[in-house]
Amino acid sequence: MNWLEDAANKFGNRVAVVYANESLTYRELNELANQDAIRLGKLPNRVGVFMDNSLDSLRLIHALMKRGIEIVVLNTRLTKCELVKQLVTVQVDTVISTVELELDNMSVLFFKDMNSEEVEINTAIDEHSILTIMFTSGTTGNSKAVTQSYKNHFASHQKCQYGMEYDQFSKWLMVNPIFHISGFSILIRTVLSGSTLIIHNKFNAEQVINEIRGSRVTHTSFVPLMLRRILDDLDVYLDSLEGILMGGANTTPKLLRDAIQKGLPVYNSFGMTETCSQIMMIKYTDDHILAGAVGKVTDHIKVKEDGTLLVKGDNVTTQYLNAEIEYEGEYFNTGDVARVDDGYVYILDRRQDLIISGGENIYPKEIEEIVAKYIGTRSCVVVKKQDDTWGEVPVLLIDGAPNRIIEHEIKSHFDRALARYKHPKEIRFVESIIYTDTGKISRKLNQEKYIK
Repeated sequence: MNWLEDAANKFGNRVAVVYANESLTYRELNELANQDAIRLGKLPNRVGVFMDNSLDSLRLIHALMKRGIEIVVLNTRLTKCELVKQLVTVQVDTVISTVELELDNMSVLFFKDMNSEEVEINTAIDEHSILTIMFTSGTTGNSKAVTQSYKNHFASHQKCQYGMEYDQFSKWLMVNPIFHISGFSILIRTVLSGSTLIIHNKFNAEQVINEIRGSRVTHTSFVPLMLRRILDDLDVYLDSLEGILMGGANTTPKLLRDAIQKGLPVYNSFGMTETCSQIMMIKYTDDHILAGAVGKVTDHIKVKEDGTLLVKGDNVTTQYLNAEIEYEGEYFNTGDVARVDDGYVYILDRRQDLIISGGENIYPKEIEEIVAKYIGTRSCVVVKKQDDTWGEVPVLLIDGAPNRIIEHEIKSHFDRALARYKHPKEIRFVESIIYTDTGKISRKLNQEKYIK
């Protein structure tokens, strides 16, 4: 079973990938991957991969897939100590890199320099074999090593293709890091559908807009911070776009509304590393998206009375390598809190982020969505502070210089829109809001920095 081989047979002369000034057809990419699979030489059954968004990284991934080697996908923005800690956790001592890297007590191989002729091909690959191991972002605690099988990735592609309707004539632009599921899943979608993959090494709003216009890009995926920057720079109608998959963090109703008003075909979604990208999505033509819905209730989605969101499906992982996984029967416990209204699902917050004040539940996301309407392009986050009287109270952090007008407008709207117990006990203007490398605001890091 090899997806690139199948794509080469079905779509041989179609363009598989474009990177910088270079392009390869599916037949050419497959031939290179066959050569790469051999020159990688003898390797353990599981290796770490340290890679940037590049053609070399795509070739490396496909070569390892041909070998049936489990790929531990490493975040290039972590420190060396963090990388070694993760590798030890999943019992890996060999790393292949497409960029310069040195790690203590690890064998680091540079992809371009590998040139062996000795190779052992693993022919025992099936749909249940592990394709990738990715670590969760750890925004609420320690990162977990998530196993993702070939079956998980294939099912994720099927769900996405059903919702976004892409095929061999589509062009996917990848600007999310390849080492995150939001980026890696685009690699999988394109090879399984015969679409063209256009790779950008990093996100730049102006370059992305020009690429979409010049290359007639049909599909892409953004985190909210990227979409905000695109909207700030956008002065033309991007008529080739058929779908922008939003994920990686909560996309506020205001941001979705702004995008739709500019003619952008956004799909709001809910997904996680454990579900191999999105497991729910909602299209821009559905009015419920403007209220922040992420999809509809189905047999695969269950919201318990206490709001706990449970999911099941072939795209859902069955194990962590370094922690216990929580299932309730057939359903995976996401750790998120949701509500259902008229058959649509709305994510309220991570259960770990819940603030319990005087016995009442406060969801930071509810407060943040209200604040977003009044702070323009500023960022905000609600964190918790210990309180002798109430147990916990919410504190609102807003980046940038203090602004009494903004503060007054926010407080006035709180009086109209929020029960008194939900009001932040403090509003602080801070130098900067801390983000994770995927563009998601880190509640944990902001809590640690600003709340003493």
